[in-house]
Amino acid sequence: MKAPTGLLYARSPQPLYLQVSTIFRRNIQRGVWPCGEQVPPLESLVDTLGVSRATVRQAFGLLEREGLIHRSRGSGTYVNDELPETLKLTLPKTWADTVALSTALGTTTLMESNSDVSLPRSLGMDCPYGTDGNFQYLRRIHTTSTGPFCYTEVYLDRAIYSKHPVRYQHSTVAPVLDEFHGPQLTHAGQLLTIIEAGEDSAEALHLSLSTPVAELRRYACIENRVVYFARLEIPTRYVQMKFDLMESRQHV
Repeated sequence: MKAPTGLLYARSPQPLYLQVSTIFRRNIQRGVWPCGEQVPPLESLVDTLGVSRATVRQAFGLLEREGLIHRSRGSGTYVNDELPETLKLTLPKTWADTVALSTALGTTTLMESNSDVSLPRSLGMDCPYGTDGNFQYLRRIHTTSTGPFCYTEVYLDRAIYSKHPVRYQHSTVAPVLDEFHGPQLTHAGQLLTIIEAGEDSAEALHLSLSTPVAELRRYACIENRVVYFARLEIPTRYVQMKFDLMESRQHV
């Protein structure tokens, strides 16, 4: 394990023990520290990483709470024989994928507008369609069985929302929109960007401020007007994307 430089530590806004815990976590994930085996002694890690004993102990404490290691008094620290399964969800590449993923998520509303709002002046992505009109705004957390998965800001056309408000209040929006208006939807787009978690999303997702997250911006239209716009933040540890790199050859 190569020792990080002080400059490398200084580049991150995260507390030092979180940076060290990331190094340790990667060692476990990559098999550098195999399951069931003892990790290097405390003094060795202190010397290798150039950090204090207290920092290493804090990092160990975090990994222990995550179920990755256990500490035995007088014996040392060991990687657990069995590691907790890491949730990975494939990001949607089609509207059908979006509906399927959204259906699997639970929803908790953090804030809901009491009056009509407009779409943001800029959606932050290419969108050649109309963005006028009145919208319902909802700020939410979407969850899985393991806890918070996604922080979301949603704008839904007020007339569409008003037809089935209870359904939209208790569900992710995409499946309900697809159920009642699927055949009418004419355009939909999505943009993926890696950004830093802000104050609201970091608190809601139990992250440190400025932790990298995957931001998804998406819209859906009826005819040539946007009726749904959402901005989502997902911790990058949950994110995976799969591609068949030979797909085009199969159609030749």
